[in-house]
Amino acid sequence: MKNIILGLIIGFSIITTVFYVGTSNAQIGNISETPSTSYTNTSNSGDDAPISINIPVEKGYVNGNISYFISTDASEEMIVSSVTNTTKFKVNYAPTLSNTSEISRQQGYVFVNGVIGNGTFDHQLPVASASGGDPGYSPLFEINYVEWNNNTEPRVLKSVSEIFEAEAKGEISIEKSNIVINSPAMEIK
Repeated sequence: MKNIILGLIIGFSIITTVFYVGTSNAQIGNISETPSTSYTNTSNSGDDAPISINIPVEKGYVNGNISYFISTDASEEMIVSSVTNTTKFKVNYAPTLSNTSEISRQQGYVFVNGVIGNGTFDHQLPVASASGGDPGYSPLFEINYVEWNNNTEPRVLKSVSEIFEAEAKGEISIEKSNIVINSPAMEIK
């Protein structure tokens, strides 16, 4: 199933990954259809011109609330390509992210079917397990693919507890991957 899902990511060139609410030193730009963060380096390193970049901001759910994040690195080349093509921001290929310990990752849940929406695969927004400042927060998260089982009524799930309840009832199946994405939290003010 992993190869099929990774193929779908490339085929659709869509990925929203996972999202958190937290704090960051980056300054948030105007939030619109394609929100982004903007960072300006004003240090005097021999060149008086400030350096600015725009990084697309993505959104999803954490504990029932909309949260925001940026994606900078991923351990899987197909994910790197998909995120880069979708956001038009160069994401780094970092295969060693998949070597990080389980305890240093939080979990992100991406829906491969179900309710149509603005998330990955044109379905609902993804769900992350922690927000910035939560005990389980990490900017590194592992992708888990969520699939609604046949003969179930899909609905939008907005928290990890709702996902686990749906799994316990046999409504969904979750496939764990070893794909890790570096997606620091962004606080939108």
